[in-house]
Amino acid sequence: MQPIPLTPAGRGDGNIVAVGVDLTDVPRIRKALGEFPERFVKRILTESEATYCLSRPDPAPHIAARFAAKEAVIKCLGGGVSFKEICVERAMSGAPSIALTGKAAEKAAGRKILISLTHLPEIACAFAVLVEEPGG
Repeated sequence: MQPIPLTPAGRGDGNIVAVGVDLTDVPRIRKALGEFPERFVKRILTESEATYCLSRPDPAPHIAARFAAKEAVIKCLGGGVSFKEICVERAMSGAPSIALTGKAAEKAAGRKILISLTHLPEIACAFAVLVEEPGG
């Protein structure tokens, strides 16, 4: 299968290597937060993600969006990585990006992951694209 050429706005040329998508049920996340708040947050979120999400008036949709992002990224990478190796970062504009560590970074092999997140009161969605950049 040939890679699909990609020219995302402001990101230069590249090729799509893989995509991943995930939907997460916000009430399920809210229930887990109610039953096992500390354990759940520590298992799923990095420290910076937890700080951001728990500062929101209703953290559940924000945590659900990050859970969906991590699942979508894991699908792009073909599995075998942990949630804590994937971090959703926020630019000052609010635009999300993905930072990888450990085995996730090794599996990405210098490629970039583009991410889009959205959430409603009942559902969160993430779409991830693994992109091989020119010369990479």
